[in-house]
Amino acid sequence: MAEPPPAGRTGLATLLIDPDGRVQQWSTGAQDLTGYSEPEIIGQDAALLADGATLRGNALVRALLRTAGQLRTDWLRRREGTCRSVAWYPVAVPLADGQGVLAVAALEAQPPGGCDPAAVERLVHATPVGLAVVDTELRFRFINGTCARLNGKSVEDHLGRRVADVLTLPDPEAYEEVLRRVVDHAETVENLRVSALRPDGEPMAVIGTLFPLRDSDGTITGAGGFVHELRDSPGELLDLARSRRRLDLLSRVSARIARQLDPRRVVGQLTAACVPEFAGSVAVDLLQSSLKPATADTEERGAKKRHAPSTAPRVHSLAPTPAARDPLLEEELPPARPAVPAVADCVRLMKPVVFEGDEATSARCGVVVPLITTGEVLGAVTFFSHGAPFTDEDVLLVQEVAARTATAIGNALLYRRERLAALALQRHLLPAQLPSVPWCELAHRYRPAEDDTLAGGDWYDAVLLPGGRIGLSMGDVMGHGVQAAAAMGRYRSSAHALLATGLPPGHLLTRLDQLSDGGPGDLGATCACVVYDGVTGRCRLALAGHPPPLAIRPDGTAGPLHAEPGPPLGMGLHQAHHHTEHSLPPGSLLVFYTDGVIEDPAGTLDLDQAIDVLGRAVRDPRAPLDEVCDALMATRPAASTDDAALLVARLGRL
Repeated sequence: MAEPPPAGRTGLATLLIDPDGRVQQWSTGAQDLTGYSEPEIIGQDAALLADGATLRGNALVRALLRTAGQLRTDWLRRREGTCRSVAWYPVAVPLADGQGVLAVAALEAQPPGGCDPAAVERLVHATPVGLAVVDTELRFRFINGTCARLNGKSVEDHLGRRVADVLTLPDPEAYEEVLRRVVDHAETVENLRVSALRPDGEPMAVIGTLFPLRDSDGTITGAGGFVHELRDSPGELLDLARSRRRLDLLSRVSARIARQLDPRRVVGQLTAACVPEFAGSVAVDLLQSSLKPATADTEERGAKKRHAPSTAPRVHSLAPTPAARDPLLEEELPPARPAVPAVADCVRLMKPVVFEGDEATSARCGVVVPLITTGEVLGAVTFFSHGAPFTDEDVLLVQEVAARTATAIGNALLYRRERLAALALQRHLLPAQLPSVPWCELAHRYRPAEDDTLAGGDWYDAVLLPGGRIGLSMGDVMGHGVQAAAAMGRYRSSAHALLATGLPPGHLLTRLDQLSDGGPGDLGATCACVVYDGVTGRCRLALAGHPPPLAIRPDGTAGPLHAEPGPPLGMGLHQAHHHTEHSLPPGSLLVFYTDGVIEDPAGTLDLDQAIDVLGRAVRDPRAPLDEVCDALMATRPAASTDDAALLVARLGRL
């Protein structure tokens, strides 16, 4: 509904838009209509004035010129953010740099059908019945004061917005479907009962009628409605709105935290689900003791807790991480610190603790809820309110949220322990250092999977042999976790012992394969084995399902060293493996790698192409081996789902 101009001002609101869509002239009437002063609007894109504009700049001007001289009715967004419908004319104006548009709108209110506008206005706003009109896009075009007060917002905050933008409805899709039946199919819906939550969180329930509105030629232009408040409404209507709010929150929380494998990521997703719709902020404190695996003697531990001095427990305070960076599981948690009193009381009593705000210290209201899973207290989650204290119903709701959070954090802690245990075991089983001789320099790298996959069974090794020879091996156990790390230790130690006996590579892999019978508990593995002779410069190579090593010669040419491929070890096939001899010039690099270095998650590269990419990563074969390793590892895809191991040897002569 257009407002009358200020007292003493009538006439037109005009503005001039240049061909680029910028406002160049601004009248006093335009300021009255929009609330923008001339310095604020001159030079701005005219799309600023249109609510939900899809065109800007010259595209907007061209669209307006196509309707030049015709009456338009559009939504205008005023400076304070409210919407109003305005009738105006676009007029084509030739300017020095092209066609512009002069926008003209009459400020005077037009009396409808000869009726007394003042009498109609008093009737509409004095009635105790809530009245509202929505257009065909289901946006408020009119609402009287009674209906606005029922909804808990001002009239201006309704105009141009949908019902679901103003109220929290139990099922907004269903309500809009009813409105669509009225607007699209000219239905009249009587005795419609609606429950909702006002913006302040208070429930309300109304009963009313919706009906179609038509213009003079019968075209439906929107829907009208009148409503009465149900002061003695059935409890189920109000409960439905509360239940909808509760279920929406629990659904958001469950969907976000269910598959997180790190407690810090659980906190980040919990915060995203609860803030700002339910809480002002969220904090999680994990007990320091919850990071350690539970011992079998729970009675003794419980006795220690009962007789422990009343000191504040130490907690790790977890905060949401930036969206651009997810923490790695092996990264340390924040340092432990004494818990604040509310958190200490919560974990000690194992029940919620509600605390009030303090204006003197700027402390906020909130509630602390224990995180309990399988009978153990992992810590506590604190919900800070927007200002007003949480209600008893809110406390019950956060207890349900905390129960889901505790399960997610408990699972994440178990996964974190297994990953850290597998990493620790694998690093313990890998050689602490490799042999160093002047005629064969060695360097190595190991990187766990980047996507929180459990550590795998990659290994590398080197053994000095008599007669100026050195044995090199690399392998990859099929699987992840502690079992794969333990299998890796068996394969590596066996290969090390067999290399030390002087077995040729083919015989070594045959013998190594015979150590496993391929039973259900055995894990298969791939392996590449080389024995290099520093006197002759020749090397013997055998492969058991492993990608061939890459040879980079001093002149920079690179390519794989081929050998007769054999099946992986530990499959129960007991097939004889054979080796192939190659001769490499002094200064050549021999690069061993696992498939985690060259894997292509998109599947666009085959093995030969991936090896070629690896070879091009080394620009200077004479560079220090640490730089060579870094360049090779840089080719590894981000967020790799597999471990990556690398062993680089610079081959010389005795």
